[in-house]
Amino acid sequence: MATPVRTRIAEGRARFGPEGVRGHLRDPLYRTSYYLIVGTGVTSVLGVVFWALAAHAYSAHDVGLNAAVISAMTLVSGVCSLGLSAVLVRYLPISGGATHKLVSRSYMLTGAISVVVGALVALTSEIWSPKLSFLSEGTWLVGFTAAVFAFTIFTLQDSVLTGLRAAKWIPLENTLYSVAKILILFALAVPLPAAGLFVAWTAPLLPAVLIVNYLIFKRLIPKASKTGSLDRRKMISMATGNYGGNLFSLVGTLFLPILVANLTSAEEAAYFYVPWLISISLQLVAINVMTSLTVEAALDMPSMGTLARRAVIHTARLVLPLAALTAVAAPWILLVFGQDYSDAGTALLRWLALGAVPNIIVSLGISIGRIEHRGWIVVAAQGATAVFVVALSAILLPGMGITGVGIAWTASQALLAAVMLATILRPLLLPHLGRR
Repeated sequence: MATPVRTRIAEGRARFGPEGVRGHLRDPLYRTSYYLIVGTGVTSVLGVVFWALAAHAYSAHDVGLNAAVISAMTLVSGVCSLGLSAVLVRYLPISGGATHKLVSRSYMLTGAISVVVGALVALTSEIWSPKLSFLSEGTWLVGFTAAVFAFTIFTLQDSVLTGLRAAKWIPLENTLYSVAKILILFALAVPLPAAGLFVAWTAPLLPAVLIVNYLIFKRLIPKASKTGSLDRRKMISMATGNYGGNLFSLVGTLFLPILVANLTSAEEAAYFYVPWLISISLQLVAINVMTSLTVEAALDMPSMGTLARRAVIHTARLVLPLAALTAVAAPWILLVFGQDYSDAGTALLRWLALGAVPNIIVSLGISIGRIEHRGWIVVAAQGATAVFVVALSAILLPGMGITGVGIAWTASQALLAAVMLATILRPLLLPHLGRR
């Protein structure tokens, strides 16, 4: 008879051996999350390369201004997407014969809004950010508007791929897009120093949109399951709540580089943007796993509690070592961008890395709100974060510099995670305690 020690050793070998790894990867919850993590990981790593090269090829002033413009473009695109990214992930797995209609109408609606709102925002740039008033000028106006449109569709198409359980295409798409950005960056460094960063960042969007959506409409949608149906009332309710939450999320994240530029300088905005970009990569690990959870829970609602516990454990295994490594190696990571970036941003990056830990719980709570059609949870969570982060950042920036933004972000995540653990997540993560 095997001893308990030998039994545990045998179980460990089975778990971490080839068969165990293959079984782990065959699980849709893990498989989809890995595809998404690899996709965003490639984007993040090559994004670091992009901004590192930019920091050496362009002045800190130009880097700061272009970073603010890109943040503004992404913010406007997020507003115009109407929060439909999460809606597509949640409902495409069960949309059945309405799949083509859901995707095409989402594109048409958000695309039209992007063109109108993108142009209006550029034309009024002198009002909301005097340092970016050049966006109202001819070439910048057209380029900014086109970028908002293309980025909106580019963002939604990844949600379509995920909802159709075809996330395997996302790493390839993101790799080609990121490499194209770097190549264009090199080409424009000398002839277009003021706008080269923005052009390089946005120019590859259009071909990426055309190629990926050819795949979606010609191959993936025709092969999608025709079983299932949509409850329009529930979908609209969740979409409304998610959109409200998404607006707050955009303010709490993408507005921060603009806030730093307005309250300090373009140079400080550059020193802030790089650590912030790295920290978003850490946050995306949790978001990607919870996106996979949304797809699987939509197909198997009775197992949502088990899936949620597996998702949070899986996320912690990935995020905790990455956050610790980022905090320890922060000065050397930023040194890639130059000594000034390392000196100014090390403390900020360490605070942001710490904030990635409670963000696991926050991401799970928001995902549960979407799965259960409880849009108010999404609005409340992301609204509280946005108000807290922006307000506290505005207070701390004058005295503490950009490090104050990191403290504000981490404090907001810790507070919100504690509230969620004590309320909506208690029955899921602690089911026995939740029944008392």
